[in-house]
Amino acid sequence: MWVTVDGERRLGHAEACLLCRAVSSILSEFVPAIADRSEADQECWVSGLDWFDQWEAEQKVWLLERVATALLTEQDSPKPAAMWEATVDAIFQYVFEQVVKELEEETCEDSEFDDANGESGTVDHVVEAGLQCWRDDVIQALNEQQNRVVEIGLSVCQGKEWQRLVMQISDRILGVAVYQTAESYRDGQSAKVACFLQQKGLPADFLTQIPPLLGQNETEDCIERLRDLIEQFQH
Repeated sequence: MWVTVDGERRLGHAEACLLCRAVSSILSEFVPAIADRSEADQECWVSGLDWFDQWEAEQKVWLLERVATALLTEQDSPKPAAMWEATVDAIFQYVFEQVVKELEEETCEDSEFDDANGESGTVDHVVEAGLQCWRDDVIQALNEQQNRVVEIGLSVCQGKEWQRLVMQISDRILGVAVYQTAESYRDGQSAKVACFLQQKGLPADFLTQIPPLLGQNETEDCIERLRDLIEQFQH
């Protein structure tokens, strides 16, 4: 269960499918480094969110497993913490990045199609190529959340609009994230941090909760649990 803007609930089917696809892909970014510590320094996906990127790969896997479990099952919602908010943000940042990649790939496909045929490409050949999967999942999740049909163009220049739509999904699940604002108060007096957290109804350790650094066997078990959970919601 997760405390969303609609109250404490688990994700709907379309929301869950989108989340699971993203988490599965992110997981694949970290597993090689975990499996072979000699590759630990290899480049892994970076979200651009310090509160997620700062952790070791094992810690990120633990965060993904805990967040996915809370969002997809009846398990009690976790105690509020910056690390949970940042993990949800990171997941949907990944979704947006995949949408952008599809738009860019589609633009290249259209350009090559035009050159080869001497005429404007159509959406049909793009659909057949299976390049709209991420966008389809985003639209389905929005339709489920808003109970209405959402339409948007396919042009790469629609990137900002797609970002807004992905953020709408995230905001409906996460609500107003405050971890970045709370973090900014750390540069001032500690009393200001405490006051801010109290005003928001957040626990005093909101910024100090951190993911554990698991051992190899514990991490492998965590990965297996996460994969088993994701498998239940895949198309």
